[in-house]
Amino acid sequence: MKNKIRTTNRLNVSLTNQVIELQEQGYDCDFLLLANGNLHCMQTNYNYPLSTVSIKRIENAYDFFSHSYKNLHTIETGNGEKGVLLSETAFL
Repeated sequence: MKNKIRTTNRLNVSLTNQVIELQEQGYDCDFLLLANGNLHCMQTNYNYPLSTVSIKRIENAYDFFSHSYKNLHTIETGNGEKGVLLSETAFL
């Protein structure tokens, strides 16, 4: 059981550390994928259609908190906002 807990913590820490590194590189917005297919920036409250942003998949990791695989993406908008999107869907 101890081994499983250590592995769980390591994998979740890895994903968290990747997000922190991206934030240090200027990816300071948090994006959510809305049901209508747009991305919503939590900090500015703007919505962006997927076709108007640049999306790059960074990492795929298993999240033991939600018991699902998560894809970490960077998002860059046309107006200079940069941020991250954590989703179960992979955008390539």
